[in-house]
Amino acid sequence: MASQKVTASLQDDKGTWTVRGRVYDPATRNMKQRTRSTGLKVKNNTKRKAEAMMKEIIEQWQAEAEGVERSVSPLFSVYVKRFMDRQTAKRRKANTLKSYQDYIDCHIQPKLGNIPTAELTLDVLENFYAEFLKTHAVSSARKVHVVVTGAVKEAVRDGIFQYNIADRVEFPTSHKFMGAMIYSEAEVNLLLNKAKEAGEPIRAAITLAVCYGMRRSEVLGLRWKDIDFERETLTVCNTVVQNGELRIEEERTKTAKSHRSIGLLPMTTPYLKELKEIQAAAKLKTDKVVAWMDGQEVRPDFIYRKTRQLMKKCGLPVIRFHDLRHTAASLLAPHVTPKQLQEFLGHEDISTTLGIYTHVLDDQKRETTAAMNNVLSCLSVM
Repeated sequence: MASQKVTASLQDDKGTWTVRGRVYDPATRNMKQRTRSTGLKVKNNTKRKAEAMMKEIIEQWQAEAEGVERSVSPLFSVYVKRFMDRQTAKRRKANTLKSYQDYIDCHIQPKLGNIPTAELTLDVLENFYAEFLKTHAVSSARKVHVVVTGAVKEAVRDGIFQYNIADRVEFPTSHKFMGAMIYSEAEVNLLLNKAKEAGEPIRAAITLAVCYGMRRSEVLGLRWKDIDFERETLTVCNTVVQNGELRIEEERTKTAKSHRSIGLLPMTTPYLKELKEIQAAAKLKTDKVVAWMDGQEVRPDFIYRKTRQLMKKCGLPVIRFHDLRHTAASLLAPHVTPKQLQEFLGHEDISTTLGIYTHVLDDQKRETTAAMNNVLSCLSVM
């Protein structure tokens, strides 16, 4: 039986333009129904684009009906896996790999994984992100895009694409971080006293964040061997994070600069020594500074919940645990140089320090200007 002409039409299938047609199958020598989604949403005024895609789909079906040999394009999931294999080989952080896999399992595989890679178009990607952004932030979309871009790059290596089409995806402008909420000295004093009443492990966690400007992952990763009471130093070099049910501890910090040594504060030293003695007497199985008194590790989500409870109990504005780090930096900033502040916080680039604490540094500039003006006014030269 000679091959017959493909007949197809463009239809609205639950809001998505879909091509439906009748195609001759050389294997069975019968006509059969075929359906393929364009991935384009009807409401986005995409009919013209969908019609162009339908033409390409019909040509492909017709070629298949005529027995023309066509190279089979691997599914996009093949290149997603190849991207993950390459990231694993590069020894990315376990938390990063876990996040990538979550993006794949929850978003990329269900929507893009079963599409033949050669059929992945800019329109398909843009519609994927348009749907994603209905329920997620732009920052989340950009994280997913790291995986998508990396997978397409693998397809470019195989000659599926001449260039990385994912690079042409444009995202809406995300809301810029406008600065952290911070506590005043009086509010910090109130919170520290309430934490003392609450006891461990929340007292140690809040003390390290407020007094030493440590991130939550650094607070939970701090070990007694990282504190040298003789040299009066505290070294930040170990972190603990939680990704779903996966607890990840690594003897490394967020960046190279985050690995830092901080001088022990005299006001906190007696408390830390006493806490170490109490834990040693209890023969805890963990060497963490922030720990339950039965030796169990403290979960990051507990720190989040308990800190918020304490803030409410104090009648304080509820801020992020990370903002306690910003509070420490803001209290310190007027008394040190930007470089000293950068080293205290462990920022990789001083521009990060300057960008976040501009309001504090502006106050310093005004004080400097006033001081210089007072000096010059005594000279009577103007």
